[in-house]
Amino acid sequence: VNALERLAQCAATAPKQIGRLLPRIVPVLSSEVWDTKAQVTKASKDALLACCQTNANPDVAPAIPAVVNAICKPAETMKAVDELKATTFVAPVDGSTLSILCPILSRGLKEKQALSKRSCCVVIENMCRLVDSPSSAAPFGPLLIPELKKVAENVAFEDIRDAALAALKALTKALGHASVDDALSAVMAEETARVEEEQRRIEEERELERRKEEENARREEEERRKFKEAMDAQRALDRMAAKEEEEKKAEDKKKKEKQKKSTKSAGGKCQGCGLKKCKKTCLFYSG
Repeated sequence: VNALERLAQCAATAPKQIGRLLPRIVPVLSSEVWDTKAQVTKASKDALLACCQTNANPDVAPAIPAVVNAICKPAETMKAVDELKATTFVAPVDGSTLSILCPILSRGLKEKQALSKRSCCVVIENMCRLVDSPSSAAPFGPLLIPELKKVAENVAFEDIRDAALAALKALTKALGHASVDDALSAVMAEETARVEEEQRRIEEERELERRKEEENARREEEERRKFKEAMDAQRALDRMAAKEEEEKKAEDKKKKEKQKKSTKSAGGKCQGCGLKKCKKTCLFYSG
């Protein structure tokens, strides 16, 4: 929550810098709005709105609140699309603007109602005519081209198919390709490369996790071995101490038995006559 609040503050104090980073910021914040904690959800929405409002395109500025609301509430998608449809695009469209609008338009193309699909196609066509460079549109080709192709091939109404083809043509031109097939091939190649890269990343993470598990298992085994050695040594010491104690007790017992059998007292005098050297008349006289 603190990080999201700081990001909203940065949007207010450094709007140009945040505006340039929108292609990286919007996807992250769009996922955070679905957090299970209400505080995180609210902070994410506020940060997303603050960041999106740093976009320098004056044409889409009035629709930004509706677009952000649609990102947070999918049921509001078509309201945002309708606002964008009523927008007259005059200013150049850069990557920051596309990062805000394309996720909503992609979602709108998946709507069941054919008219909703047509509205999205119209917005995409109008928007793509003013894209400032192919590099700005490149990240969003895989998001829009497959959906536009589905609309152009599968929708029953001819005018909607024509709108999808017009949007495809405008997007293809914005991407710098000569034909829709070239654009689709490029998108599929990029998507394949992205999937392969993701698979490599997953495999690397799995390999790293496996190595960590092996290292942890080796460390645990080493600790168990050292613990066993320590316990064995302690038991050996305990046995030696017990043996020494038993030997000492046995020695003390022997001394006591010997003392009982002895005729001499501790002072060396005979226990019968009281002399150090017994007389012949003493019971314990031994010559």
